[in-house]
Amino acid sequence: MKNFNTVRPQLILDEFRCKRNIQRMTQKATKLKIKLRPHFKTHQSLEVGRWFREAGIKGITVSSVDMASYFASDGWDDITIAFPFYPLQIPALCKLEKKASLRLFVNRTEDLELISKNLHRPFKVILEIDPGFGRSGIHYQNHNLIEDLIQTCDRLDNCSFYGFYTHDGRTYQSTGIDQIRSSIMPVIGILTDLKRSFPQASLLMGDTPSTSVLNDFGPIDELSPGNFVFYDWMQVQIGSCNIDDVALFCSVPVAQVIGDGSAAIVHGGAVHLSKDSLVINGNRCFGQVINYSEKIITVEANSYLSALSQEHGTVNTNQPKLFENETLWICPIHSCLTANLHDHYLTTTGKIIDKRILS
Repeated sequence: MKNFNTVRPQLILDEFRCKRNIQRMTQKATKLKIKLRPHFKTHQSLEVGRWFREAGIKGITVSSVDMASYFASDGWDDITIAFPFYPLQIPALCKLEKKASLRLFVNRTEDLELISKNLHRPFKVILEIDPGFGRSGIHYQNHNLIEDLIQTCDRLDNCSFYGFYTHDGRTYQSTGIDQIRSSIMPVIGILTDLKRSFPQASLLMGDTPSTSVLNDFGPIDELSPGNFVFYDWMQVQIGSCNIDDVALFCSVPVAQVIGDGSAAIVHGGAVHLSKDSLVINGNRCFGQVINYSEKIITVEANSYLSALSQEHGTVNTNQPKLFENETLWICPIHSCLTANLHDHYLTTTGKIIDKRILS
């Protein structure tokens, strides 16, 4: 492992653990005979994307037209844009369709007609279903709109209805495997009921907690998780993984020791880690201090980021002494947001991997 006592925060990627996460999920999907279309918004890197290709992945999911164009530049030609279509996307979609087959989330019949009028190559339509969480999509009970959209697909020459997708964020509020299962099973039930009414539909789901812990997905045809490529402290707390599965960290220099050394100011703030937090044992946590080695990763008990401002972080610890010029490794709360704040990864072997930022 390289020395990471650097002057500024570094985003550290463990390539071995990352590839192990990819292999584990692809093998699981293969065993269950479910298609895996991983969401690339977490890593946003051409090189990490190639690791998925080496594992046999052919179709991917992204969250914007710009992100789709970025990955299409590296040969990805089967892309789902998992974000509701809006008309301002049209010019970019017209360019993108020349490079890739597209699957689009569409919620209105007039939008379907607009896309069909402007695109020249066939595209597939996925209806995002809101199972009651209220994030986005068509409410699962709105069968009239669902039927209108499917009929519009049938009428138009260059589009076809593919299926129903849902990403139910309630699994991210779980605190254990049993809660993950109890949160997601009603959602699978909603999709199953829709399949009875619209038997031509494929069924798609996209959250990391459920895809990580379930071994039976019922009638689900496709999975599109993203966070599993790195995992994070939130996923550890949820029960999706253990700390030794996490593949992304931020190393931060200790800048100022406070008092007896049980607290310190670090150069690592919201611009490096994001402002996501968890309440654990009554304490607000913005990131967990860990002990890293290639063989095993362990948690530094009661040592965590207790506060963040733009550039500064406050670490509380049970260690007898924190020293200036020391570097701490932080497991981020939400790796998707943390990764998005940096323009490259530094691997544990010292290699720089470029990535894009912003969606």
